Amino acid sequence: MLDVLARLTAIQQYAKDIHYTAKGDSFYAVHLLMDRVADGLDDFSDSLKETHYLGGNELPPQSKEILRVAEAYIPVLTDTRTDLIRLAGLISSTLEILGEVVIDNRADNALMDNIAQDLKLKLGLINRQVA
Repeated sequence: MLDVLARLTAIQQYAKDIHYTAKGDSFYAVHLLMDRVADGLDDFSDSLKETHYLGGNELPPQSKEILRVAEAYIPVLTDTRTDLIRLAGLISSTLEILGEVVIDNRADNALMDNIAQDLKLKLGLINRQVA
């Protein structure tokens, strides 16, 4: 579950990096889209920590550990179009990881499904922006 938390953090932070550095004709659209991509990922991370870890009578990983793992997933910014493509790749690989996670309780499975649905929607919006 640490990897999922790290990936959500990486997506959120990279989207915010793009949000602040976007430029060009589509600046405003990208700026708003990156807010939408980042939005809600904190809530999913919080739910994962509470449902999976605390619900299983475990302490969740500390932020420092999550950020250490997340750092490896965050690409270096280059240009807006390339950054969006890289963000789409990060989201796609996260969806693949979510599909491989095996969980034996309904609450965690439902949460993973909700995260996957949210990321799939965000991926679709990014794909339309770079099309």
